[in-house]
Amino acid sequence: MKLNITALGPEHQRKAFNCGVSSLDEYPHRYAKQDVKRKVNKVFVATQENDHQQIVGYYTLSAGSIDVISLPAKHKHRLPRYPVPVITLGRLAVSQQFQGVGVGSILIADALKRTTQASNIIAVYALVLDALNEKTANFYRLFGFIPLPEQPLKLFLPLNQL
Repeated sequence: MKLNITALGPEHQRKAFNCGVSSLDEYPHRYAKQDVKRKVNKVFVATQENDHQQIVGYYTLSAGSIDVISLPAKHKHRLPRYPVPVITLGRLAVSQQFQGVGVGSILIADALKRTTQASNIIAVYALVLDALNEKTANFYRLFGFIPLPEQPLKLFLPLNQL
């Protein structure tokens, strides 16, 4: 399956998106367009090469920071004692009809690519996310994401490990 991943636009059918998790479904339906307009989230959508309107999956990126004291001991080395800049992967969802065929992996790869590109312009220590549950956290661990010791559903991937 060939996917196009672009910034959310007016041509995308936000209301039709259904991944089976109400909070992730509601986001493109009600909040994504507003968040993009207010510049609090950047929303990227995957569509099929032959249908640029139906959203196959989406993810969001925004700027953030993480307190160094929350990191595992081996990752605190050589970091300042104040919060370090990160990019937050706020949401990632795949439409029910496309789950289990690798779309989530493609979205993560795209988010990492964009995060790496951003790090060429501004300082970015890691890509950080909050997993919905342990199953989701395990999925992200497959890509090298590391849980925080005190918050096992909050994971990060230092860019120097890519």
